[in-house]
Amino acid sequence: MTIKTNRLLLRDLCEEDVNEVYKLFSNKDTMLYLDLPHSDIEHTKKYITELLARYLETPRRCYELAVILTETNTFIGVVNLDIEHPYLKDARACLDYYFLPEYWGQGYATEASTALIKFAFETLEVNKITAGTMKCNINSETVMKKCRMIQEAEFKQHTQFNGEWVSRVEYAILKQEYFA
Repeated sequence: MTIKTNRLLLRDLCEEDVNEVYKLFSNKDTMLYLDLPHSDIEHTKKYITELLARYLETPRRCYELAVILTETNTFIGVVNLDIEHPYLKDARACLDYYFLPEYWGQGYATEASTALIKFAFETLEVNKITAGTMKCNINSETVMKKCRMIQEAEFKQHTQFNGEWVSRVEYAILKQEYFA
């Protein structure tokens, strides 16, 4: 599975990506707002093995894709679309994105996410795509807004971050909004 944009190639992850995925998911800045860090390379190998099995599900529900900078063929991150109800026509999906810090602020997360949103609505025919983050993660919230997502909820004091209670925001875009 591949999707191309002006600057990026989105493709299924493979076993050969293990070092890049480990570098991404063990990076303290990338994982700052998440409780998902990979503790060692074995953790990442297991993660990729499980992911490859999910790619084979019918119908496919997981579109976790490597983001490659086409100009240099460099792995810069991962975008993910998880389909919540694959047997329902016009299902819902959840969008996530993770990038190495040296590629932040250059529009790559927005470009990759927009491409995956397009794929979801135009090919998979989902009805709604959601994404969420801690309110203090302004960069992630900015990506959601640039992808034309609209804030649907704010859960006040939803989780702890650095020993303090923080709010979580949820954004979404509907198929009808995408095509409008």
